Amino acid sequence: MSIRDMSEKDIGVCARIAANSPLKDTYGFTRQGWENRLREAMNDSLSLLYLAEEEGAVAGFAWVHTKGVFLSAPYLRFIAISPAFSGKGLGSMLLDEFESRTRDGGRDFFLLVSDFNSNAIRFYEKHGYEKVGELKDFAVMGVREIIMRKENSRA
Repeated sequence: MSIRDMSEKDIGVCARIAANSPLKDTYGFTRQGWENRLREAMNDSLSLLYLAEEEGAVAGFAWVHTKGVFLSAPYLRFIAISPAFSGKGLGSMLLDEFESRTRDGGRDFFLLVSDFNSNAIRFYEKHGYEKVGELKDFAVMGVREIIMRKENSRA
């Protein structure tokens, strides 16, 4: 398994992974919508896009905004893993990469996770993230986004 920066040629497969994620129905994800988002992010100097590969196949990706929290702290926008590669530690690799690449970018690391996504909440808690608040009806009516924070030990 390896990590590398996303390129234009990777957008289609990464968009498919995101559009087929368990969140697709709640958030109305489509492949075209994700292709548009990822292309925009590639042109945003504050965004990082990178992916995990296994044997040359894209297995998952992460989208990071380096100053996404009040322009002062790194924000993990999204991690998605292809079901074919689930359970192989790729989520942990992508999360570690987020922290490594943004370690000098702020005092804390932040992310949002949907209140119904209990597996993701447990995953982030296992990696040292704590619930610090919530945003009711922020992205979708009827869903609370849980704000999670991890202290950056090197800041």
